[in-house]
Amino acid sequence: MLLNLEPVIGWTTHHSVVEFRGKWYLFYHDCELSGGINHRRCVKYTELHYNEDGTIQTIFPYDHKKA
Repeated sequence: MLLNLEPVIGWTTHHSVVEFRGKWYLFYHDCELSGGINHRRCVKYTELHYNEDGTIQTIFPYDHKKA
């Protein structure tokens, strides 16, 4: 499985991929809420979405801020 996650705030994310009720999710963490303080991390998750060829679509963790 190849994941393409755009860079997050903080230098480490420790990814996990989990299947739950027929959907796949990526769990990770970043330092968004602490303003980049590395030892104050926030747990996050997002549903994985797939392209026609079965590859995983790129994950853009901060798209919610573009609205």
